[in-house]
Amino acid sequence: MDQKTLAIVVIAIVVVAVVGVGAYWFLSNPGENGGNEPTPTPTPTGAADATSLQFTVDITGGASEGTTNYYAKNIGTDDMMVRVECEYGEMTLTYIVNGVQQKAWSDEGSGWVDLSDTFKDQWDLWAPTYQTYADQLATWTSGDWTYTDGDASVTITSIMVNPTLADSLFQAP
Repeated sequence: MDQKTLAIVVIAIVVVAVVGVGAYWFLSNPGENGGNEPTPTPTPTGAADATSLQFTVDITGGASEGTTNYYAKNIGTDDMMVRVECEYGEMTLTYIVNGVQQKAWSDEGSGWVDLSDTFKDQWDLWAPTYQTYADQLATWTSGDWTYTDGDASVTITSIMVNPTLADSLFQAP
């Protein structure tokens, strides 16, 4: 792997980790950020019991600006499958973690790379990141879901509860 690709991988991992840790901290400390609770305050609709979810996260402001599409199937099981498509300007980074097959892949713009040798590391990175946003949606009812995380505004849109997601979405082509 050349140094440019390695730098992009490291930057992507750092950005995702910062977003995940920030979201986790925010979710663990509601009301302690001067009223940064998510709005609106909905009533449960079944997102908490979803077996599959699809949504888009838009982050503006702060250090982690970008748009990320999340897809998950078999939620709440060891067989969970997650696909994450991060859009940062002209660059799209795609990560797949497939709990059914115990495999992982990434495409950071130069083709698919098999990360299955590091499946556990990929699982430990992406499953909690996904779960942080899914937890935000546990009481979601309709429309968009917006909250602040430090200097960033986080908006979850295009939310679909229990969509039919093909297994092929969670495999490298």
